[in-house]
Amino acid sequence: MHDRQLIRGGDLLDGTGRPRRRADVRIAGGRVVEVGTDLSLTEGETLRDTTGRLLLPGFIDVHSHDDAALLRPRALDPKISQGVTATIVGNCGHGCAPSVAGGGLEDYARPVLGPFPEQVFPRFTDYLDVVERSATALDVIALVPHAPLRASVMGMEQKPADAVQIREMAAHLDEALSAGAAGLSLGLMYSPGSAAGRDELLALARVVARRGKVLVAHIRNEGGRLEGSLEEFLALGRDAGCALHISHLKVTGAANFGTMPRIIDRLEAARAEEIDVTVDVYPYTAGSTTASTLFPSWTTDRGTDSLLEVLTDPDARSRALEEMRTPWDGPLENQFTSVGPEAILLAGFSDPQAQAFDGRALADIAAERGEDPAEALADLLLAEDGVLTIIVHHSDPQGMREVLSWPHAFLGSDGLPREEGYVHPRLFGTFPRALSTYAWAEGVVPAEEVVRRMTSAPRARFGVAGGSILPGAPADLQIIDPATYMDRADYQNPRRETQGLDAVLLGGRPVWPRPPEAPGDAGSGPGQLHRTGPVGRSLPTGRTGDE
Repeated sequence: MHDRQLIRGGDLLDGTGRPRRRADVRIAGGRVVEVGTDLSLTEGETLRDTTGRLLLPGFIDVHSHDDAALLRPRALDPKISQGVTATIVGNCGHGCAPSVAGGGLEDYARPVLGPFPEQVFPRFTDYLDVVERSATALDVIALVPHAPLRASVMGMEQKPADAVQIREMAAHLDEALSAGAAGLSLGLMYSPGSAAGRDELLALARVVARRGKVLVAHIRNEGGRLEGSLEEFLALGRDAGCALHISHLKVTGAANFGTMPRIIDRLEAARAEEIDVTVDVYPYTAGSTTASTLFPSWTTDRGTDSLLEVLTDPDARSRALEEMRTPWDGPLENQFTSVGPEAILLAGFSDPQAQAFDGRALADIAAERGEDPAEALADLLLAEDGVLTIIVHHSDPQGMREVLSWPHAFLGSDGLPREEGYVHPRLFGTFPRALSTYAWAEGVVPAEEVVRRMTSAPRARFGVAGGSILPGAPADLQIIDPATYMDRADYQNPRRETQGLDAVLLGGRPVWPRPPEAPGDAGSGPGQLHRTGPVGRSLPTGRTGDE
């Protein structure tokens, strides 16, 4: 049974967008039952004094890669330690289900998701069932990831799907959505999703529309061809009639800086045309992804296996590295040329002799080794069996602030979960950074609004109740000290936890600081899987969530 508690003496930012105010909060049975001033302690209640503190709803990470981390001990600590109580998985088309043994999916997705669970999931609903039974440390909302969906039907090979394969994918997707998945996520920059043609994408988008769910995408290009990639995705939403969500909207490559106002104007025009589109953003100017994305797409035609074959074949390797050094003509972005090896950090080394390179720039590593940067990357990736992560300093800082200011933008970490080694600081610091730096310190967006867009608004967008401190809402809460609250993770020390976070409650139960009786092993937490129904439209105002 959940403790009955009275939280008294603090101020409230309740997740609805209302101004900060003094209020007491009574919780029982895992829910908020009363909010008011000067509430009296009743028999059987525990009093928690929060004088001088601020009470917020737990945050939701709209863009996580926690698919496999949900099933690994302590892998979710970076999220809980910054006040996150719910996570949306399946993003960028990456995921661990559906899966088949020896299909190549694990090796390709491991740089993003980390170590995979031992079991395979023939259907996405099998994965949902396992997550539901595991009682994870956070609440979970699941998107169906396109890459494993596609690979389960036609393997990792990059080629157009035929009509039979499209129908099979659509049937599997329909089953997953009807079982409670929140939508479909595309990774159009990544193999094998980058091979998907319009017929395939439109057929799947129509299934999403029929089920009233959300189509989410890492669009094909975030640099020089961002606008064309945006138009491709908006056309899918218009023609299929489904709600759209764009992952980690940003402008990359210095040559493209300054164009975000034009992108925001186009999104506003799309919403005026009743294309129901929202976005998420992380409050950093560096991204993180797989090192294989720096190579031409043909090198990953069959995933990691084909990349390793290319790197060991002298002729194919020479061709691949030459293409890396030349801007690409197709829809995909060549980050190696657009940002340069000076701005690309490497991470995720398993070889003990190479772990000293963790978090260092490719240009510096190549100079130390006396190699050309492209050659050094190829050698290091080959030594790691194709599994490396990159942190890329590539985004327009003003463009990031402009996305944060847009009313229809939510916050997502895009953190790549690793229990050890170098990581992007966003894994530990996204949400306190958004509030302490971009709301309180810089005033980019009001604190009441940024909290709403990290709590009730994205939950409503993806069909999940809660995210507010109102009677009847789940008691997913956090208590912070506004005088000291801030993110401490940076690029030099990316694993530092949030300062000024006193406590996190999930369903009224304390989950941070981690109680001794809850060691954080998968299966021991109070979290639950949310099986979602059709979502409400966010048009015209974008004001979603509890009012």
